[in-house]
Amino acid sequence: MQSTQERKTFDWKLVKRLSPYLKQHLLLLMLALVLLLGVDLTDVLHPYLVKIGIDQHVITKDLSGLTRICLLLGLVLVSNFLMFVGFNYTIQYLGQRILFDLRLDLFRKVLALSNEYFDGTAVGKTLTNVTNDVEAIREFISEGIVSVLGDFVKLAFVLAAMLLLNVRLSLLAFTIIPVFVLATLAFRKSIRSGYRDARAANSEINTSLVETIAGVKEIHLFNHKDESSRRFAEYNRHYLDAYLKVVHSYSLYFPVIEVVANLSMIIILCYTHFAAGTALEIGVIFAFFAYVHLFFKPLRQMAEKFNMFQSSMAATERIFRLLDRKVVITNHPHARRINGHFRGEITFDRVNFAYKPGTPVVKNVSFTIKPGEKVAIVGHTGSGKTTIINLLNRLYDVQEGAVLIDGVNINEYDMVDLRTQIATVPQDVFLFTGTIANNIALHDPRISRQAVEEAARQVYADRYIQRLPQQYDENILEEGKLLSVGQRQLLSFARAFVRQPSIIVLDEATANIDSETESLIEAGVKNLLDGKTAIIIAHRLSTIKSVDRILVLHKGELVEQGTHHSLLRQGGLYKQLYAMQALMSN
Repeated sequence: MQSTQERKTFDWKLVKRLSPYLKQHLLLLMLALVLLLGVDLTDVLHPYLVKIGIDQHVITKDLSGLTRICLLLGLVLVSNFLMFVGFNYTIQYLGQRILFDLRLDLFRKVLALSNEYFDGTAVGKTLTNVTNDVEAIREFISEGIVSVLGDFVKLAFVLAAMLLLNVRLSLLAFTIIPVFVLATLAFRKSIRSGYRDARAANSEINTSLVETIAGVKEIHLFNHKDESSRRFAEYNRHYLDAYLKVVHSYSLYFPVIEVVANLSMIIILCYTHFAAGTALEIGVIFAFFAYVHLFFKPLRQMAEKFNMFQSSMAATERIFRLLDRKVVITNHPHARRINGHFRGEITFDRVNFAYKPGTPVVKNVSFTIKPGEKVAIVGHTGSGKTTIINLLNRLYDVQEGAVLIDGVNINEYDMVDLRTQIATVPQDVFLFTGTIANNIALHDPRISRQAVEEAARQVYADRYIQRLPQQYDENILEEGKLLSVGQRQLLSFARAFVRQPSIIVLDEATANIDSETESLIEAGVKNLLDGKTAIIIAHRLSTIKSVDRILVLHKGELVEQGTHHSLLRQGGLYKQLYAMQALMSN
């Protein structure tokens, strides 16, 4: 179903939303318009000067007058060339500047959005907003609206020149305009439909491509290549069929328009056959043919711009929908700055939370972790363990209750300071394209190279870093492709250690580690957790026997808590989980 915006060719409200970006480069815009005005004026002046040269100097054999007209015509042509070059450069530069500003604002918006946006939005959609949609607006500015304004101005100049030359010939030429309008309306529908289907097919191709690249390992492991190829070929065929519809329409439309334009010239020729020699000069006839060509050229260009306008309006709406999206997680107006470190006391006070209304994930959870205490959270998959960590980091805000650190609601802390004091080591580590050192420090200017190397030594990541050709300057490529799972996890420990946080969160951080690497981490983790409050989420219960306390979650509720041995004596859910894992490991 086509949206209202997709049906609308031009929406001044959306154009108005773009005005702040245009105002930032108002001088460039004004310069482009002045240059375009000069280009249109010299375009229209050219046939008129030729007409004067023929009627006043060629026929009368006035060589000196013809020389002057030729020099003036040459000056007009050179001026047209220079202004056209200047206009093209200026308008393209303006489009790129607006693209730069818009894309930067969109990227900053994406960084500011809360996790709830990404939970419900496909990556490909956001990617399209920041790339294709912004490019469509650049095209709209640099090749659309300004050019159309220029076309209207050129039409006005041409009409004025035609009427000044000969009113009767002008009226004859204008009789063909209704045919042009009917031809444009006839083809517009099929062209619009084709472009709309092509955009939908292009979205399918992008989605398929993103899924294939992200899941290429699974495609190979599960022999899914044939099905992936079939689906991509299907989407590619959709795009080909849709675009061929556009090609077919344009292949008929442009010849029809040429016939219409030539028909106007034929009418003028028929008229001049009877009028020539009595009422018309040869130069007038020549100029009129040139003006008929100039008259239909901007009309043809404006017809071509129709679908670009429609596509640009839809892209503009999508971009501003993203820019207008409310940021849910925000700083308190008078946020508390954190000087030094937290003591590390964590309190969950009757916390309730649901990702989707009516489907609670955390239900009335209350507990307190003392400063320096090491606490593990366990439970079945989906019991709410990771959600507890997300709430502590304010990736989401609780709907009921409160999360406190050192007796203060975390909503009152400055978010940057809060997250600086909480280092979370996830199960699936994300590494950025760049060097080992940059991935540990994350370009934080406060972290020295010496601190980076010391952090790597403390968690034993230096054991493999020292073997790399460039050591800490080794480029690990996108997502750390050159490193093993265990090596990437060790880097994440170094990343946490170097920041010297008050609270450490290990979110199943050793779940994918081989036994050799795990022995290194067990040694390094003692240094990492020394003197800090720690929350450890682990699937393997054998790794958390020595923690101070264990919290057992079940279906979002805190059902048990105690030490490893006390929980085993209780004979509850924890004992069942432990017995199940012991049985599976035998």
